[in-house]
Amino acid sequence: MKHFLPSSAQRVWTSSRNKSAVGKNVLYFDFKDLKESVKSLEEIDVLFLLRPPDIADVKKYFVPLIKACQQLGVKHIVFLSVQGADTTSYIPHAKIEKLIVASGINYTFIRPSYFMQNLTTILLGDIKTRRRIFLPAGNAPFLWVDVEDVGRAIAEILKDVSLHQNKIYTITGDDLVPFGDVAKMISDELNEKVKYVSPSLARFYRVKRKQGLARGYIMVMIMLHYLPRFQKLPQVSTDFKTVVHRNPGSLKEFIKGNKYVWV
Repeated sequence: MKHFLPSSAQRVWTSSRNKSAVGKNVLYFDFKDLKESVKSLEEIDVLFLLRPPDIADVKKYFVPLIKACQQLGVKHIVFLSVQGADTTSYIPHAKIEKLIVASGINYTFIRPSYFMQNLTTILLGDIKTRRRIFLPAGNAPFLWVDVEDVGRAIAEILKDVSLHQNKIYTITGDDLVPFGDVAKMISDELNEKVKYVSPSLARFYRVKRKQGLARGYIMVMIMLHYLPRFQKLPQVSTDFKTVVHRNPGSLKEFIKGNKYVWV
């Protein structure tokens, strides 16, 4: 969460679920303890909102949060959404966007495409230990973006939200690449074969459960990687360059700069 005052008198608050961490520039906030957490909104003019991956019940968590924002005078919400939220009404991000618009609070929505950092986080284990990318994505192309570029866009917007009032920015890179090609790009950097395997949904589910992933998390991975096979191609956006005044990073540069992670 962030609190901004006009001109040079800016103050930034971060939030923590650890009450012992609360202090000079840290406020308490935990989605699973909203009754206590929303008190922190009394200090907030501008809220940066990011949905944790394990929090998907919009009615339970986000309806009371947005209502508290209305009651406590939050003036602007910058929400990290996802590309396609405007056309995929069943995902939590789309429902949260609608809540914010209906609240009457000024907003800025950031809709990033598929994160390059998934290769170094949720897909890291398979790439590093099994030398494979194991996803039910078929040959669907994904539009890749560096999370650092998403952060740069958000930081620029938070400098002066009045310039971005009730605007929506889709933040993407320029690389529309399927996972088979990504596996080859990683193979070329490592000088070692990394294969791409696109299993059936049943096999994917069984393997990931055996690896210890929670059912809900597996369903999120399926939604993220399987559904794009049946959707329109994501569109490259120039919004990042408009906001940050530079070109986004490339997937090739990201793989080259992070190859040590997979060694």
